[in-house]
Amino acid sequence: MKLTETVRKMVIDSDIGTRAVAAKVDKKHHVLLNELNFENTSHKLGAELLAPLMKACGSDSPMHLLAAEMGGLFIKIPEESCSNASLVKAVKEFGELIAVYGEAIERGELKDEGKQLIRKEGQEAMTAIQELLCGLDVNDSLKPHN
Repeated sequence: MKLTETVRKMVIDSDIGTRAVAAKVDKKHHVLLNELNFENTSHKLGAELLAPLMKACGSDSPMHLLAAEMGGLFIKIPEESCSNASLVKAVKEFGELIAVYGEAIERGELKDEGKQLIRKEGQEAMTAIQELLCGLDVNDSLKPHN
């Protein structure tokens, strides 16, 4: 998937809706949609809009795409206020990774689409594990109470 397609999907799938995303990045709704339309040659999405769009949508999916295209991996550094839910999230994300990988193995083939899904699930699992590890240092509720 291309970057513009990924950003377009992120905006369209956003929990707040395309109009709210446009407002948050100070763009007219129709202008933003035109910029995200890869078939429209008169409007182009500017690179400086990428970070504000990701923040508005609450998604870092374009970063995962860019990292994968460069042979790397994007791992978001979590905020210091990690919750106890980090362990549950890490286990859940790892379980989803193993499920997707297991399904591909059962089919006996691993096409590009399957590899992309496995990479996506793997990145989400690694991010959740990183959040868990960071949370260990700042979360006093994990310490035994006397």
